Amino acid sequence: MSGNSEMRRGSVRPLFIAWTAFQRRQTSMIPMGGFEVRFMPVPRHARRLRKLVFYLVHAAATWRLMCSSRPPEVWVQLPQVPLLWVALLYRLWARNGVKVVADCHNAMLRPPWSRFPLLSLTLRAADVVLVHNEAMRAEALAQGWPAEALRVLEDVPPVCIAATGYGTAQSYVQLPRPWVVVPGSFSPDEPIREVLEAARRAPEIGFVLTGSLKAARSNHHPVDDLPVNVVLPDFMPTEAFDALLGDADVVMGLTRFADTQLSVCNEALGFGKPLVTSNTRLLRELFGAAAVFVDTEDPASIAEGCRQALQEAGMRAAASQRLANERLRRWQREQWADVQALLRQFKRR
Repeated sequence: MSGNSEMRRGSVRPLFIAWTAFQRRQTSMIPMGGFEVRFMPVPRHARRLRKLVFYLVHAAATWRLMCSSRPPEVWVQLPQVPLLWVALLYRLWARNGVKVVADCHNAMLRPPWSRFPLLSLTLRAADVVLVHNEAMRAEALAQGWPAEALRVLEDVPPVCIAATGYGTAQSYVQLPRPWVVVPGSFSPDEPIREVLEAARRAPEIGFVLTGSLKAARSNHHPVDDLPVNVVLPDFMPTEAFDALLGDADVVMGLTRFADTQLSVCNEALGFGKPLVTSNTRLLRELFGAAAVFVDTEDPASIAEGCRQALQEAGMRAAASQRLANERLRRWQREQWADVQALLRQFKRR
């Protein structure tokens, strides 16, 4: 981190903007990158006209923010693609060597975002284009993304999670312990029906599923007929969400997509919690030393995986802490250093 500190000395902080609700990825990188992070949510299921209004409002707010802070780097999360347009226009207007980094989540490689107007041209205009794992990099290259600017930057486990406030989640989670906390967004790839059936098969365990209930219903997840050992506290403020993770006995993240690097897995490591996750090749490679792997489509496998994680809680928590430290060191030494080296090349031009 000392080299990074020297690079940042005497400059304004880089700015990381996401037109979405809170995501751990950005805040986890603050200790390494010194970012100022701003979230500006856009409703996922808004009608086109309403979404256009949000884009215009957020574009104006983003422009004002960049003009007032004048960052040396602007990092933007994709989707939403129009945010990258605003950052590139600012770079053209500022003429002060500002660099634009496009941080592309998996959705950018799938419709509708992979077909977004001017996507290829816009990505080629960015100084650095990031994807989150090697599988995504291969797919990005196959879709014609710019190889010279493309880098892999995985999610990094959050560090320095304060223990203050833990023990408070009991006030809004009315369930007997132990708790399996399932952070998510109720996206279509999340096996919510299977998790609820797993909860019915494991009545001795409390399951807490976070995320927007509006999104859950929009994606036709069965959240209106719950087992008695399940609570859905809806989308939570960051402080309350951190308290819930701190109080969790097990953290679980599941996906139907083989190439998805679940941010919840890194949250489990950062909070030192036993982890249950999907048995995909990518997740085995990333978290094999710490996780209990289950069949995403099989409620019996999910229930048994939660029981195993609870039975092995001490060992699994220690494994999560060890893997968090290992992943952080490797991330800084390899992937983060690679991205910073590419940015320094631009600064010398």
